[in-house]
Order: sequence, then structure tokens, then C-alpha cells
Amino acid sequence: MRQLSTRAHSISQLCRDLGINRTQFNRYLKGEAFPRPDVLHKICQYFDVDARILLEPLDCLRDRADKELTSQVLSSFLFDVDALKIAPEAFPTGCYLHHRVSYFVPEHISTTLLKFYHDDSGNLRIQGYMPYASGARIGLPQGAKARMFRGLVFRQLVGFAFVVTMDQVPLMVLGGFEPNYLGNPNFYFGSSVSTQDVIAPSPVLLQRLEPKLSVLVAARHQIGIRERKIYSPLVRGFFDKFAPLR
Repeated sequence: MRQLSTRAHSISQLCRDLGINRTQFNRYLKGEAFPRPDVLHKICQYFDVDARILLEPLDCLRDRADKELTSQVLSSFLFDVDALKIAPEAFPTGCYLHHRVSYFVPEHISTTLLKFYHDDSGNLRIQGYMPYASGARIGLPQGAKARMFRGLVFRQLVGFAFVVTMDQVPLMVLGGFEPNYLGNPNFYFGSSVSTQDVIAPSPVLLQRLEPKLSVLVAARHQIGIRERKIYSPLVRGFFDKFAPLR
């Protein structure tokens, strides 16, 4: 409300234009009272704004608008090449374990639980959470919202590409993967690179999980930064082949 009021010639003139008592308006400015629906309607009409602007900080709404505009530009480009349209039968949705060499302990493997799903428009999306240990190393709180990342999957000539970003961390991860590692349909292999560290790609292995509660509960115990020796020979062997890469 205070930021909106700076658009007016004076507070007194603003109160006269709105037909609001100056004392009552000062209470609005101090956050001691909230406008009645009819008064709120007057204020919104006067400044030509949505009522949400009085419920959320103006800077937050601006940031959201900027993000939405950026998203529209990116989406427009992607839809032009029709790369987001991946048929459900081309890639099984559900939960996956994402294995990669740890950024922080190169001799260990970092494992994250991912969810692949189709949105209402049929685009294949990714959602997951950075492990506690990784988040703590870069100063993130343990709350799930702070550690959440999201992304999109694109169709390629062979396999798929993806881009992942986080709200709380100013970086992106780009990569790609192909199906049937060593002939196993539940494993997808590829590589990724972070925009924070583009010296060398990192090998990644996706492990599709059965849609069973017991399997998902067991998978949670594999999340985090762990020694290679605890992993199956298939997973461990994949990363042993790429020992020089991080």
C-alpha cells in the first residue's frame, strides 16, 4: 500500500479521490487495518492493480511476473521445435533414482529421488529434492521447499535431453540420457553439466523404480552421498568406467 501511495500527488489528495478518511487510510499504511471489500475495490480501481498486490509484497509480484515472462519466452522457443511433446509410451513416468558422482566427494556417488510426470499440456516434467548433505554444503535450509528442483525433458534424435533449475540456487543443470544401459530397460545412461561447473560433463545413471510403496520406501534409504561400494555392481561399474570424470 505504501509503494502504491507514492504514485499519488499527496496522501491527502488520494484520500479525497477515494473518499476515505485520512486517519483510517493511515491505519492501512501502517498495517493496523485492512480495507473492507468495497474500499479495496476502490483502491484497486484507482491504481489499476489486482487485489493480490495488497496481499503480497510488490517486489514479489514483480519477480513472479519477470519469471513468467522468461518462462513464456523459453516455452515459445521449445514449442516452436515441438521438442516437449514426448508420448507417454516413449518414456515411462514415475519415480527414478538419479545417480551421479558427488561434486563434494568425488570418490562417492550422490543419489537423488526424481519424479517424472506429464503436466496438463502433455509436457514431460521433472521434480526432485537436493539431498540434505548437498544442500547443507551450499547453505540451504533442510526444508523441502528450499531444496526442490524442477525441470523439463525434451525429445532428441536418440534418447532425451533435460534442463533442471532450482528456485533457491542460481544455476542450471543440462544433460541427456539414453535408454537400456547394458540392455536393461530400467536403466538410462547419459551425462550432465552444471552451469556453475562446465569444465567436464558428469556421467549420470537413471534407475527406474517399480511403483510399489515398499520399493519407494526402500529407495529413500539410498538418497544422499554414499560410498561406491554399497551400490550394485551395475551402478558401481558404470561410474568406475568414468573415474577421470567428476
